[in-house]
Amino acid sequence: MERIEFHCSPDGNVYFRRNGTEPKRLTKFETEVVDFLHEMIKYRFPEAYTRLACLYRGRKFEMIDRFVRCNFGEQDFLSYDVDNVVLNFEEVRCPLRGICENEGIICKPQSTVPLSESEKEIVNLYLQGYSFSEIAGVLTKNQKTVKAQLYRIKTKLGVRNCREIIKVLRMKNYK
Repeated sequence: MERIEFHCSPDGNVYFRRNGTEPKRLTKFETEVVDFLHEMIKYRFPEAYTRLACLYRGRKFEMIDRFVRCNFGEQDFLSYDVDNVVLNFEEVRCPLRGICENEGIICKPQSTVPLSESEKEIVNLYLQGYSFSEIAGVLTKNQKTVKAQLYRIKTKLGVRNCREIIKVLRMKNYK
């Protein structure tokens, strides 16, 4: 997915811009955007996904509409809300801020990165700047094994290349 900026209008509609194009209203017919966000939420924010699925009985568009309103509704020009595979959450003005039962679940959700212990070792070294061949030497593993584990990590994070592993994990404050 490319870069997307969302904003909510005063009348409650959600609009989006792709790569700086003209704003377009988000509807259930914008299947590429809806499906992409649906998969991201389902995989990266399982608690938010479960709550949304219960509230909206699995209706995909309504789930995405709510998630966008709670996390990307402000129009800003500092960063895109969706930058390829990275979601840049915003502090959305909401009258329920601080008392909403869904805060920390749907609003400002906590991400989970389901990595095995072995994958965590590799990620920690990778975040320190080690190459996959250096990681293999430090962990006394075969380079092909490390490369395969990096591939699995990319799949779990939903990223396309190893540089995006670092970007996504740093956005999640992974330590």
